[in-house]
Amino acid sequence: MRIAGLPLLLIAAAGCSESISPDPLGDYANPDAGWSRMDTSGPAPGHGDTYRIIYANPIAQNSGTTILGAALVKEVFDDAGGAPGPLRYVAIMRKVRGGISTDDEGGWLFSQADLPGGAETHSGTCWSRCHVQAPLAGVWFDYTK
Repeated sequence: MRIAGLPLLLIAAAGCSESISPDPLGDYANPDAGWSRMDTSGPAPGHGDTYRIIYANPIAQNSGTTILGAALVKEVFDDAGGAPGPLRYVAIMRKVRGGISTDDEGGWLFSQADLPGGAETHSGTCWSRCHVQAPLAGVWFDYTK
């Protein structure tokens, strides 16, 4: 079923994003950089039926995702039969404020880029539509395990 107003709604929602300039993440995909990697696929809220490679920085791995400086990077690809197809976008979470208050995106800065290391835009809907419900202070997985 096609919803007639959906393309306009998506364009309008995309226009609400603001460019941001957070600290660079570095070479998170390089195994020598200390980030852990987790691959997952299948349907996920906000990402559809995709293949996702999720990277967690050493702070998220060793201290948990409630600690300032924790960062998670999710490369979202088309699912090519259980393997990554073309890259759709890169979703990024940085723990930038203490606490887990639901009125400040849980202390997270959510952003999105077209390519790894690319220009980022703030993504306000990540928290309100999905991560606010996550069991681990805005995060779905415990990256310390």
